Amino acid sequence: MAALILGAAEPIIVKYSYSGGLGSYQFFIIRNITGAITLTPIFLYFCFKRADQDKVLKPVIPIAFLLMITSLCTILALKSLTAVTVLTVVTTTPALVAIINEKLGRDILGKKFWLGFWLCFAGVVLSMPFDNYSGDWLGTVAVLIAVFSSGFYRVKMDQITSKHNSIYVSAGCFVVLGVVSLCFLPFVGKISTYDIYYGIVVGICAALANVAFIKSLSLVGATRISVITMIQRPAFILVAALILREVPTWLQFIGIVLVVVGVNFAKVRRNVANQSD
Repeated sequence: MAALILGAAEPIIVKYSYSGGLGSYQFFIIRNITGAITLTPIFLYFCFKRADQDKVLKPVIPIAFLLMITSLCTILALKSLTAVTVLTVVTTTPALVAIINEKLGRDILGKKFWLGFWLCFAGVVLSMPFDNYSGDWLGTVAVLIAVFSSGFYRVKMDQITSKHNSIYVSAGCFVVLGVVSLCFLPFVGKISTYDIYYGIVVGICAALANVAFIKSLSLVGATRISVITMIQRPAFILVAALILREVPTWLQFIGIVLVVVGVNFAKVRRNVANQSD
């Protein structure tokens, strides 16, 4: 629930702040640095506690870059596409994760997995406001890249958290993002107080959401948690109804029901024989 709520908050805040002239790259840098500062105490705690931190950090670095690509592309996509559209396209990520994990032999998909997934996706599509869709090729390319980088990020996280503490790995990712962002700080141009304010708010949300998400992923697996996060889309509609006073249509209500039913159908079983790989 923490991962769903905090994860849904980021695109809403980003999309809202674009109306005030938010700078994409400036905001992204502040977001990453704030997230790193937020999780540095946790990272240092595990560094002093563990004797094999070098063995953990080395594989974390490429995973952190996958997270960076996903976050940056999502932020760029939100600049030209609606938050609803971005969240909808991102819901195809579980299919990619399922295919990769099945090919790797890590997961065994239930007989009704794809039925559940397509029910979820149908529910997502029904809840889209097609009449308000604003297409943009750059935003579309960015969100598609985000889907692929997110898929591989989740699979790699699934592998590393089977051997190492998930919270330490998540914190390590954000520390790497913060260090890399500090290197690019002199080259992003003028940073406004607006960028700093929203960068700090979203940075904290993103860091905490990532910790909650990776912890959940380590418990139930990348495929299952990816399917569960499809609930985020109808949750976004309910948030919009409460905060923005946007009353959902009957199609959106049907979509919410389909997503909830689909999540329960999309069962995944971890392949115990291959779990040590």
